[in-house]
Amino acid sequence: MGVRGLVLGTALFLLLGTAWAGTYPGNSPRQLFREADQAVQSGRDVDVANIMARLGDYPLAPYLRYHDYLNRLHSVTPERILAFRQAHPELPVVATLEHRWLAAAGAGERWEDFLQVDRGAAGGSRIDCYRLRAQRAKDGVDAQWLDRARALWTVGYSQPEACDPVFAALYERDALSKERRWQRIVALVKAGNTGTARALADRLSDAQRRWLDRWLGVIADPAARLSAPDFDIDAPQGRRIAEDGLRRLARSDQQRAMVLLNRFRQQGWLSTQTRQSLRRYVALRAAYDRDDRALEWLSSLPEAQRDSAVREWTARVALGAQNWPRLLKAIAALSHDEQETPQWQYWRAVALARTGRAAEAARLLAPLSRQRQYYGFLAADLLHRPYAMNPRPAPRDEDAIRALSRRPGMIRARELFRIGDYREARREWFTALAGADADTWKNAAHLAMDWHWYGQGVHGANRAGLHDALELRFPLAYRQTLVSYARQAGVDPSLAYALIRKESAFSPGAVSRTGALGLMQMMPDTARHIARTEGESVPQASDLLRPALNLRLGSAYLNRMLERFSGNLVAAVAAYNAGPTRAEGWQADNAGQDGAVWVENITYAETRDYVKSVLAFRAVFDWKLHGVVRRLTPVLEAVSRAPTLASRDPG
Repeated sequence: MGVRGLVLGTALFLLLGTAWAGTYPGNSPRQLFREADQAVQSGRDVDVANIMARLGDYPLAPYLRYHDYLNRLHSVTPERILAFRQAHPELPVVATLEHRWLAAAGAGERWEDFLQVDRGAAGGSRIDCYRLRAQRAKDGVDAQWLDRARALWTVGYSQPEACDPVFAALYERDALSKERRWQRIVALVKAGNTGTARALADRLSDAQRRWLDRWLGVIADPAARLSAPDFDIDAPQGRRIAEDGLRRLARSDQQRAMVLLNRFRQQGWLSTQTRQSLRRYVALRAAYDRDDRALEWLSSLPEAQRDSAVREWTARVALGAQNWPRLLKAIAALSHDEQETPQWQYWRAVALARTGRAAEAARLLAPLSRQRQYYGFLAADLLHRPYAMNPRPAPRDEDAIRALSRRPGMIRARELFRIGDYREARREWFTALAGADADTWKNAAHLAMDWHWYGQGVHGANRAGLHDALELRFPLAYRQTLVSYARQAGVDPSLAYALIRKESAFSPGAVSRTGALGLMQMMPDTARHIARTEGESVPQASDLLRPALNLRLGSAYLNRMLERFSGNLVAAVAAYNAGPTRAEGWQADNAGQDGAVWVENITYAETRDYVKSVLAFRAVFDWKLHGVVRRLTPVLEAVSRAPTLASRDPG
């Protein structure tokens, strides 16, 4: 080995054999923190005390200790957790550290340590069960302990394994009555957790097991088992099973459910009130599924069953059928507040116009057309008026904004945002603004925009009630990057902006409950597929939190949806939200309908609202980007006439 190889080998040995202590003394605090924090989170041996001394008063220094403790929960003493809590009571991560440490202490059955740190705060079922086990180890079991254990047991889902010893104590003491055992079976079956219900069958009495077997049989084939029931429907459990079975059947076969309900009436089974409630449920399910019989069934319900949901769906079904006289009657049956919503004002005006009452329609549409929202824009289209954007800038209070920026929590939030730790940045932000009034939220919105933290700016403006502050609520964020990638993909930048505003409100760290990530809420598998077909390197899930990559792949995916739906913007937007297969189903089910009616007939309420918002937001961003607005009506009309790709405007 030459001298150079010896030197390199010795350096590598020293690097691996000693604690990591930073690269060189001249590092900026931010760079030193990021390198040290990355080393800690990757499991390397780091001289944390040394690094923290070098960081001095750098605002994120406590986060290094926090991540260090998270990485070695099993070896951190209760005293260290208590000391961290006492030293940094203002940090929102203290609660996270406590929760994670308690979970580790509970898993290791370190009950004395657990009780030393535990403050009795809510921590979820697992921590609750560890808390009971710790208290049992210290003081035994009393009536209060049993009550809390029973409350954890009587739920409609399977509890974590940490609760098994708690439940074993209940079984050993025969502390669960027959009624409570059946109560949990009911909760489990109603929640769809039939597997857990089966697993608890040996905890039931013989009679209860037989009832459970019958119930599971009805769940497996409600039509057959309720056509020839082998149980007493007049018994309390029988009524519950029959009612549940009819509701399940109504989700897939409303006609069969109605036939069985008529038979139950003839046999005198179930009370009149229960049968009427079930008829209401079947009629609403038919409306959800756009069944041709829905309007007849809804209209035949007794007055006692005609609540707001029935009235609204009667109007929706009449609208879907484009039965304008029936729609006018249905809207008139809505409550005053419901009739005054933009949605039903607009459709009442359309129905009036379609039945020869154009002057009345125009009088309804005029005030609606002065509103900046989906139905306001449609009203403006019908009246051939310009869209009303109604901008009202939010005044700045420079002294208040400066004072807000100096709050320790806001300083930490800004620094976390700068290093890309969006989750902790938001936690610090919301903790610092807990209990804030409207003026403070307004100042926070301006401050966030100054920092280019657009998502928090949008949120702050909304919290402040600044509905017309378009500079805050509809920022042209990431403008150069977004416009470039949108045009490169052949996508209208205004549409891309609108979609991002609805998907993430410009929060690059947004993570949905389904795992969609970043500005354009890309699913990791979808992003990887797009990257492969675009000839790019396949991203990790965390890469999608980088704005530039997310915008590039998201724009490419939006273009795929536009191509798949032949340039039909409305269907493509619906597909982006709910998936292309569902959007194709709506195309088939709603073929030939007017475009605005087509949108109202989208099955999922979430997607209906999503499409309306994106179309309205697109008009706002058109106005902000170009100073002009392309109308919604041509876009909606294109739903019925299947436009070609050539009709797309890339902006």
